[in-house]
Amino acid sequence: MAKYDMCEALYALPDGKIQPRRKPIAMPLMITLAGAAMVAVNIWVLAGYDMPNLKSALVLFGWVGIMVGGAMLASRLSGKSLAPYHKEDGCFLRREELKFNKDQKTTVLELVGKGDFTILRGVPSDGVSALVVEIYTSPRGKFTAAQTFESVDWEMVPVGEIKIVE
Repeated sequence: MAKYDMCEALYALPDGKIQPRRKPIAMPLMITLAGAAMVAVNIWVLAGYDMPNLKSALVLFGWVGIMVGGAMLASRLSGKSLAPYHKEDGCFLRREELKFNKDQKTTVLELVGKGDFTILRGVPSDGVSALVVEIYTSPRGKFTAAQTFESVDWEMVPVGEIKIVE
């Protein structure tokens, strides 16, 4: 199913309020280094001790940390892994996707048009993505953008305009 990218419209907002940025690499780097430290402790510190359970746990969690942290690090350093960043708040936007039945289209469009996202989150959702509302919010609550999409011929087509609440 083809997907419409709402981020492109957010990046086109005036004054560059929303910018595409890479997420920081500090956390994946720390996970990788913590895993390597666990493996090093197992090799050098516990070499002469007979503690098979502790040594097995250190090896298991160490290699899992190295693999997960390394994969996260590789994905953040390569490719087009850009996320919307709110310049005024200095933080990345959180993405939320609400799915509804097509019967609720008028209610959903009305709530999105009003910018009343708390009531919209209370509307019973459906597992089928016939009608989808994509919401990007700032963790500090100063910026919210939402748009409604409808599934037409295996594509997600925007139904209304982007509603921005600041």
